[in-house]
Amino acid sequence: MDAESEYGEPLSNLPMPVIRYDAQGQRRYMNGAAVAMMRAASEGACATNAEARVFSSEALQQYLDTIREVAITGVARELELPFAGLPQTHGEHYLVQFVSHPTPDSAPAVLAIYFNITARKRAEAKLRERESFLESLLDTMPIPVFSKDREGRYLHLNRAFEEFLGVPKERFIGKTVFETSPHELAQTYFAMDEELFAKGGIQRYEFKVQNATKAVRDVEFSKAVFHDDEGHQAGLIGAILDITERKRAESEQRAQYEKILQLNGRLEDKARELSDARAQLMTVLHTIPDLVWLKDTAGNFLLCNYSFEQFVGRPKAEILGKTDYDIFDAELADYFRERDKAAIDALHVCVNDDWVVAPSTRERTLLETRRLPVFGAGGTVAGVLGVARDMSERRRFEEKLARREREFRTLVENSPDTVARYGRDCRRLYVNPTFAALATGGAQALLGRTPAEYPGGPGSVLYEQQLREVFATASDREFELVWGPDENKELCQLIRLTAELGVDGKVETVLAVGRDISELHASRGKIHRMAYFDALTALPNRVLFNEQLRQAISNSKHGHYTAVMMIDMDRFKGVNDTMGHAVGDELLREAARRLVACVRVGDTVARFGGDEFAVLLPETADRCILEEISARIIRRLDEPFLLDGREVFISCSVGIALHPLDSTDAKDLLRYADSAMYLAKRSGRRGFRFYTKDLTVEATARLSLESELRRAVDLGEFELYYQPQVTLRGAQVIGSEALLRWNRPGEGFIPPDQFVPLAEETGLIVDLGRWVLREACCSAVEWNTGRGPRHRVSINLSARQFQSRDLALTVKDVLDETGCRPEWLEFEITESLLLEEDDSVLSALREFESMGLSIAIDDFGTGYSALSYLTRFPIDTLKIDRTFVQRVTTDRRHAELVKAILSIARCLGQRVVAEGVETIEQAAFLDAHGCEIAQGFLYSVPLPKPAIASLPRHLDPGAAYTVNP
Repeated sequence: MDAESEYGEPLSNLPMPVIRYDAQGQRRYMNGAAVAMMRAASEGACATNAEARVFSSEALQQYLDTIREVAITGVARELELPFAGLPQTHGEHYLVQFVSHPTPDSAPAVLAIYFNITARKRAEAKLRERESFLESLLDTMPIPVFSKDREGRYLHLNRAFEEFLGVPKERFIGKTVFETSPHELAQTYFAMDEELFAKGGIQRYEFKVQNATKAVRDVEFSKAVFHDDEGHQAGLIGAILDITERKRAESEQRAQYEKILQLNGRLEDKARELSDARAQLMTVLHTIPDLVWLKDTAGNFLLCNYSFEQFVGRPKAEILGKTDYDIFDAELADYFRERDKAAIDALHVCVNDDWVVAPSTRERTLLETRRLPVFGAGGTVAGVLGVARDMSERRRFEEKLARREREFRTLVENSPDTVARYGRDCRRLYVNPTFAALATGGAQALLGRTPAEYPGGPGSVLYEQQLREVFATASDREFELVWGPDENKELCQLIRLTAELGVDGKVETVLAVGRDISELHASRGKIHRMAYFDALTALPNRVLFNEQLRQAISNSKHGHYTAVMMIDMDRFKGVNDTMGHAVGDELLREAARRLVACVRVGDTVARFGGDEFAVLLPETADRCILEEISARIIRRLDEPFLLDGREVFISCSVGIALHPLDSTDAKDLLRYADSAMYLAKRSGRRGFRFYTKDLTVEATARLSLESELRRAVDLGEFELYYQPQVTLRGAQVIGSEALLRWNRPGEGFIPPDQFVPLAEETGLIVDLGRWVLREACCSAVEWNTGRGPRHRVSINLSARQFQSRDLALTVKDVLDETGCRPEWLEFEITESLLLEEDDSVLSALREFESMGLSIAIDDFGTGYSALSYLTRFPIDTLKIDRTFVQRVTTDRRHAELVKAILSIARCLGQRVVAEGVETIEQAAFLDAHGCEIAQGFLYSVPLPKPAIASLPRHLDPGAAYTVNP
């Protein structure tokens, strides 16, 4: 058998063409299929040089180069080659495999095996054409459209989707929602998709999304499942419709749908070429509530959606291929045909409002119709796309609104009440005739002006404040307003403010309705004066005084007195009896004026009857103030009264009771003050007395306590206890506060609030403070010796100590004497000390700062807070008072106040120590809001010095480190 037959026989029966070439590209063998292929390609001519006829010159050169390359290298190659030389209608496309083929004479040879892939190439080209068309079509749609496969990966996003979110499609394509959205939002999207796959049909739901400008928009998702050729679920397609404007008034929805329907119409026109795209686009069209149809230029219906079927009362099968004359009556069909031709001639969208009779219901319906010419591939008009929306209900709604507007205007303009509408700048936009009639200058004087501009006055501040609150909260307000339209007239009106919301849910305007209640206001004022004021002197009477006393007691502050004075005029009865009641009345009126002039602003002078007066003095910090006021009252009433041409002399006696020192009950305070006043009378009159159960016993006890206090330092009865200060995170002990204790022999521990004020009054606090400083410094030296963490000791300084000009020198001497370093100490002072206009305080604090000592404000926020001193004085630490800390978990206002203090300290770079921490919850709250240091019973009670030294470095909260005193 020769070489030709060695491979010719097995190749001759193969169905695919096979050609053998030598290394120079010369054909050496062709099987039957190859001969037939080349002959057909050469149109029956000789197939000798068929390659040159069917291949382009570039393809032929590539063909021959590949043969030589395979012959030389022996490495197989593949080429896709079209028979480009043939007419397009006869063109073929082949995949040619070139393989090395050994020969008996060892000459290199190459087999070219042809596989006809023409059908596949045409299918791929068709598919690319369809995909390109679909993608281009979707990109022309103004609404975001997307599709996903069954696994939830994004397949396609149109340009509107990218523009809406402001994110390129590359961020989505091939990814799931879990890769493109926050997890919680992705879970929601995934659940909705799975529900759609499970239930099928069309899924619609509303959602809120953030668009490219970061604005939150209301959107409606419309999604449907599409299937593959075998009917399996292949994925879903969805559209996102921005319905924000429809949510507001549904007046803008028409414009949103217009572009959607136009482009969906084009999509429907091309859907016949893409069966899978047609199914997807028809799903979208059927989700739209508007009527959609497509006609060719002859008027034949090519497409319609479900809403159109319902309108005409026929299924799609009876509509497509028909004309308007087959569906509507002749007159209406003529009208529709004319409109279609007008749109075709205009070459742009034509909008018409048409009242037509719906064939399905026989009811007159107002359709807002948009007709858009549809162009074919050659640029000529191929048909008309129509979109119609039923506007009947809206037209009826607009007419109803117009009627209501007329009714409202008639009602408002004939109302006896004043009516005004205000814009967000508090300027009037409208006033009714009743309001205009009150103003000089009429409506022109009111419109465009604020209440402060007209009519002005103190009431305008309240008015504008109430307006701003309504704009801010959208809640209605009602209040009474006294104002004067002009200088000669005053009105009292009950004003009702009503918020008027816009389509976005925000307050656009406020309607103010005012009812004249001037007569009622005058009557109430008269009744109030009769009920609460003395008719003779116009002072508050006993009833009003008692109410104000109870209120003062409930609002009293820690460390302050609420004082009650009872005043009785001596020898008044004689004046009244000898000179008559008219003179007596004048005497009482003049006495009332003098009493008012003697007290402070905010104090209350009342007449209880006869010659008995009472004075309420709330928030009194010192008894000395009461003594000064009492002496002033006695002096003023000692001055002569000129009555009926004669000088009359009287005197008075004053009794004083204090809350909470004497009692916390209002009735008791009045009774005790009355008792003290009678004691003053019994003591010779023209004097004052404080209420006391036993003045002699009290004075003796006070004198004894003062004597014992003077000897206590020398006898060693004082000792310092220390309460640890710890970090909130880790409970590490970083310092302690030194607290003075007096262990009085035979009586035990004396509460500090009993002996410290006495020490301050007597001046003993200076010597006592020096002793405390020395003891605390010694403790600090002992605790800070070695390599352990620093232990800072806090020492309280009294305001009286600052009155000593050598306080800073004393501190320096003690530091030098004990060897204590300044950074181991921190001085605690009260806020009231900083409010005193005394340069010595600032000077001393600055000297402490220069020494390296830290300054802390104790009980911060308890009544004297003035933020200015936080920058004026060298403050390092703020100690939040325990009254705030203990209510942070139960009272929102206390919690917000503590957070505010922490924020202020953080901004000013100051430490914060929370006092009185007693529960884990309080500690957790403080830690969560940035407080770093705590002090309180949760960690430890105050301990003597030896117990502090034995404490662990980290305390166990709640372990109750206690020592019995």
